[in-house]
Amino acid sequence: MRGSTDRPITPSAEFVLTATGGIMGTAEAFGTLLNACDPLNLVDVGARWGANPRWEALASKVQTICFEPDGDECARLAAKAPPHVRYLPYGLAEHSGPQTLYITQQPACSSIYPPVSGLYNHYPSLSEIRPVRALDIDCRSLDEIATMEKLDGITAIKLDTQGSELDILRGSKNVLKHCCLVDIEVEFNPLYEGQGLFCDVDRFLRDRDFVLWRFENLVHYAPNDVHAARTQVTISNEPRHDSIETTGGQLFWAQAQYVRAKYPRTSDLPIPEKEGLRAALVAGLYGFWDLAIEITRKMPTPALHDALLSELSNRPE
Repeated sequence: MRGSTDRPITPSAEFVLTATGGIMGTAEAFGTLLNACDPLNLVDVGARWGANPRWEALASKVQTICFEPDGDECARLAAKAPPHVRYLPYGLAEHSGPQTLYITQQPACSSIYPPVSGLYNHYPSLSEIRPVRALDIDCRSLDEIATMEKLDGITAIKLDTQGSELDILRGSKNVLKHCCLVDIEVEFNPLYEGQGLFCDVDRFLRDRDFVLWRFENLVHYAPNDVHAARTQVTISNEPRHDSIETTGGQLFWAQAQYVRAKYPRTSDLPIPEKEGLRAALVAGLYGFWDLAIEITRKMPTPALHDALLSELSNRPE
């Protein structure tokens, strides 16, 4: 694997503290997991702006596969990508074959589903999803790509494909069997005609032994002719309650992270060492240290669990 190494790794403390939530001790805990873990394969679907920066601390032990169906854009991205990142010139879908890609005013918002006209016509923040042309693209399923590229187990998948995430998941049933985390954009109300919504994605992943762990970026939109009074949204994590003041608008989408159902404390199932190391490493990278600790508790490596607890407790008063 390109970019892999057998020497001990000390990731940038500044980067890891930023990437994993800024808690003292996380750089040491992250380094412990990174050094114990075998190289990983990650998949980033929707990487026009580059591979997921959250994964950068894994660079020395990771191969990241990104997809860009526009051949010229794929070549441009590949030319400036670091050695551990590969770009493949395919769209992803449930089945292999041709698809129509609706190119939008903001190319990163392009989709195989046509945008909802009432949104780009009446919502200023969504004018960028206005379609400007259509492009025929070649699509493959992720299961087919994994076989073609000989990817031995994909640890995490990030999906941000403007409404086609559920189709891609349906074409990834074999890949998902070995996956620890799915980082996915979900829509609660459609931005694109005919797309799958959060309820569909959630049911699909739960049927494959995943559970929702976290929402990020709860995004609301409102038309320009509606005056919205300020309101508050409360985020609770006992015993702490944080309120955020915001304006109105309808909730449309969020970024969601799903993990395997056996990882949280609600499951008593043991976790094999190799899987647990990968899962705990990715959980820590996202700042989910409570989950990482729980994963290591269920592994047959009590010394690792104790080491992480000690490192994460090593913070100033």
